[in-house]
Amino acid sequence: MSKSKPAVNISVADLLIDHTPDVRLLVQAVRAIIFEVVPEASETAHPSWRSLNYRHPQCGYFLGIFPMRDTVRLAFEFGVLLPDPGNLLTGEGRQVRYLDLRDQAAFPTEALKEFIRAALALPASRQVKLALIQSGAKPRLET
Repeated sequence: MSKSKPAVNISVADLLIDHTPDVRLLVQAVRAIIFEVVPEASETAHPSWRSLNYRHPQCGYFLGIFPMRDTVRLAFEFGVLLPDPGNLLTGEGRQVRYLDLRDQAAFPTEALKEFIRAALALPASRQVKLALIQSGAKPRLET
């Protein structure tokens, strides 16, 4: 019989304690935007991933914030399906795309809001999103 590890709840402050003030400020700015755009989002600090993770009640997991040494990496779970007219998203994988933030002065506020809105406008079903990726089709985003 296998034993699962008990859930470990940590605070955002605990997750960010070893990071620089610049990284902490970037994380706080992203968090403020997420809750402005998606007030119903739930936030969980994940100690083993060293991330903050965001879920929407209908859409599920849509975004992770990964504070790093000198950057903050935002991971959009189905980023490959998101429109990116400014070519801001990076990543070569089949599904996830990233937005790396390094400088508060160059913070892409409006682009981040659009990415979040687009992520939530994707079909709610994970299976449908995976099928879209597999087919190579771009989804019709609901507005």
